[in-house]
Amino acid sequence: FDGDKDGVITRKEFHEALLKWGFQPTDEEVMILMKHFDTRKDGQISFNEFCDALLDEDYTTKMLHTKPPLNQVYDANYADRAQARMSERAETEKVRAAVRAIGEVLYKQSRKFFKLFKEFPHMTHEENVTCDQIHEALLNVGHDFDPEDVKRCVLHVLPGVDPQQVPYVAFLKAMVTSFHDLSASR
Repeated sequence: FDGDKDGVITRKEFHEALLKWGFQPTDEEVMILMKHFDTRKDGQISFNEFCDALLDEDYTTKMLHTKPPLNQVYDANYADRAQARMSERAETEKVRAAVRAIGEVLYKQSRKFFKLFKEFPHMTHEENVTCDQIHEALLNVGHDFDPEDVKRCVLHVLPGVDPQQVPYVAFLKAMVTSFHDLSASR
C-alpha cells in the first residue's frame, strides 16, 4: 500500500492499492474507507493505524472489545485534510529535490561555489540579494534551476528570511553546511 515507503499511506496510495486488488471505488468510497483506518484523522494512515484496524489486540479475553463498524458517511472535511496532507508531502519532496540539486552544485563543485560567491558583488553592493538574483547568478555560472526551486531552497536553509532580502553569504554557508543533513525521505 505504501508505494513510496515513507511510513504513511496517502489518499492516492490508498486508492491505487484498492485498484491493484481489483476494487473500483469512487473517490467518496476511498475517503470513507480511509477515514475508518485513520484514527488520528490527520489525512493519512500510519503503519500502526493500519495494523491496529486489521489485527486483533493482544489482550486477555476480558479486555477484548469489538472493532467499531465502518462509518459509511462521506466526510468532505476529512477529504480536504487528506488532500492537504498529500499536497504538503508533494511540496516537501519538491523542497528536498531543490535543496539536493542546488546543494550538489555548491557542495560538490567548489569552483562553482567560489564563482557564485564572486557573482553577487557584481550584481549589487548590498549584503542581501533577491531569490531572482540568486537564480540569475546560478545561470551565470552555468546552472539553470527553476526560480521556484531557488526560492524553496532559500526558505529551507534560511527559514523566515524575506525572499527579497536574502543575505547571500549566510545562504551559501547554509547550503554547504546543510548538504548532508537532508534525509532521503521521511
